[in-house]
This record gives sequence, C-alpha cells and structure tokens, in this order.
Amino acid sequence: MTRGGILVSHPHAVHNAVGLAEALQAEGKLALFATGIALNRQTRLGEIAQIASGRFPLLRNRILATAPLRSHPVTEAAARLLARLSSENRRRANLYNNLFIFHDWAVANSRWPRSVAAVYAYEDAALRTFQRAEREGIDRIWDLPLPHYATIEQVINEERRRWPDAMIGPPHREPEWKLRRKQAELALATRVSVASAFTRKSLEGIASVPIHVTPYGFPVEDFSARLTAPSGRFRVLSVGTHDLRKGTPYLLEAWKRAAIPGAELHLIGPLRLSKPFLDRYAGLFVHRPHAAKKELADIYPTADLLAFPTLGDGFGLVIQEAMCCGVPVVTTPCGGGPECITDGIDGWLVPPRDVDALVHRFRSAAADRDACVRAGQAARLRAERGTWSESGRAFLRAIGD
Repeated sequence: MTRGGILVSHPHAVHNAVGLAEALQAEGKLALFATGIALNRQTRLGEIAQIASGRFPLLRNRILATAPLRSHPVTEAAARLLARLSSENRRRANLYNNLFIFHDWAVANSRWPRSVAAVYAYEDAALRTFQRAEREGIDRIWDLPLPHYATIEQVINEERRRWPDAMIGPPHREPEWKLRRKQAELALATRVSVASAFTRKSLEGIASVPIHVTPYGFPVEDFSARLTAPSGRFRVLSVGTHDLRKGTPYLLEAWKRAAIPGAELHLIGPLRLSKPFLDRYAGLFVHRPHAAKKELADIYPTADLLAFPTLGDGFGLVIQEAMCCGVPVVTTPCGGGPECITDGIDGWLVPPRDVDALVHRFRSAAADRDACVRAGQAARLRAERGTWSESGRAFLRAIGD
C-alpha cells in the first residue's frame, strides 16, 4: 500500500468500524470515516447530543470522537423509512439491504479527500465504492465480518440434519442477486481483512488476494472489571442470538447432562429454536429476549462463566465484552476464541459440537469457583493489552504501511 490515509466506510456506527477508525486516527492514518447518522462530539451539535443522551441513551452510539467524520444521515434515514414500509416478514432483511446499498452509493458519489490511498469497506456495502476506487487506482480492502456465506450455509445444513426438530422455518439463503454482489466485491478487492483465523479459513480456495487477520480491540472503556467475585448460585451466561449456528442445542444438552445442583443458566438474546425442541429443556434455563449494552455491563459480572459454543462466527464480540468484565469464557475455535483466549489461562477452548467437553467445563467451574475468578482476572489483563489502539497498529503492520 502506498503511503497515505485510509477511508473507512460503514453504513452505521457499529463498534468494530468505529474502533478501527479511531485507531487509525490515533496513528495519523485515517483519511475519512464515512458512516450513517453520527455526530462529532467536538461540534456544537455533538455537545447538545451528549446532553440529550442522558434522556435518550441510544444517542450515545452516534456521538463519535472520530475525525475527519462524514455523516450520511439522509441515506440512513431513507433506508430505515423504506424498510418500515415493507411487510413485517421482510422488514429486517430490507433494512439491512437498504442501509448497505444506499450507503455504498452515497460514499461512491461523495467527495473524497486527496489523501485517500486505500478504501476500507464492509461486505455488502463495498461494490460501488470499490468500482470508483479501482478507476482511481486506489487500494481496496474488503472487510468480511462473518465467515464466507458458503461456510455458514454448510454449517446450518449440517445442524439441520443433527437437530431436525430444532430449526424454525426453512433455512435462510441469500438471494442470488446478493450473492453476485458479494462475489463482485471480493473480485474488486486488493486485500481482505478478517478478525479471526476461522473466517480466513472459510475463504481458502475462494479469495486470490492477501487475507489479513486482525482481531478486534477489546472494549475496555465500555465494560469495567468487576470488583467482587460472583456470589450466590453458580451461574452460566450465554449472550447473543441462540440458534443452530451459535451451537445452542449443544449448550442446552450439556447443561441438562451436567445437572449441577442449584446452578442457573441464563440466555440473553433472541431464541430462534422451535418450541417442541425447547420443551425438552423446559425449566432448565432463564431467557431474556434483549438487553442493551449498558445493561449487559451490569449483567456480565453476575456470572461465573460465559458460554459461547458457536459453530461459525466471524468473531463474537460477547467474548471480549465478558473478558473485559473479568468473566472467563468457554468457546470453540469457530470464531474469535483463539484470538482472545489462551486455553486454561484466561478462558477455555473446547471442540465444536462436543457436549462432553462442555459438561466437564461446567462441572469443573462449579466445583472450583475460585479458579473461575482467577481466569476472569487474567481475562481482564488480556483485554487491557488488546485495546483498539493495538488493533489499529497490528492492522497497519499487516498491510505493510
């Protein structure tokens, strides 16, 4: 890559895009952060928004320290409005598609700083932007936040065979036009950026350009280390969407077999498994459909252990969130676990689909809660060493600037 700045483009101010932009800014390598609705906290509007965020907490996610920042509020607002006019069963998919396609068009047709030497854009929001960058001879870095769609499809089909009564409805498959768009974006990319070795492996034989693995930075500013060890009943927490790809059937089966007296399993997030299947585990877990990030910062410290038995993730931000709070994590190599955890030191890695390994980990943790506390303390130290500043420097080293 030639010397210069990087234009980072993402349709809305998600944690990983903001973290990368701020890390590049700290290194003097951010040419521009282009996103949806966002305000710079140094501006007058940003100051007003900070005051208003006390009453409207969701505003906090849109107040950024990133500069230079270019917000596309009309584009995001239009995407959200059109999605709300869609039928209920299409609303979520249309919102995602609208956000990414509209944003890609807006960035491709906007004015870019002359200092741009590379464009960093995310899957589904890169096509037009990359086409312009190619015409102008600018490096094109494609961020793949999830494993390649063929790998995800393979995982889900395998799990449907293993748990035929668990999935709700037919398997989801991206429409052909969207798959062609993804393929075109990858064909235009000069590099690919991923957060885990698992995602890189999903691109073997598919991508012909360099693939850089740079784990996300730990959100230590948003999740504080707990001050006291958890008390009361032994508690295992699982956060995120609970479905076949996330390995939830193995978690429930392991918890049932572990049969730890008085222990609690708490699932937080959408539960997308059939009622007949869940009835087999009735009374064994507590479910909460949603919790905001601020609430999660208070929930994580109540757990002895976070379980994340995923079968196919690009990373798994909940791993880092729990570790920041001083809560150790048991997960699989099918995501960002190996990038965040040293097995047996600051957490545990178990083979995917291994119910016996999960049972052993749950029983061991319940039998020696002090060992869990020590692993959690080591996890927090690991988080403090892996901030977004370090992630940004690692990314720059990877692309050879």
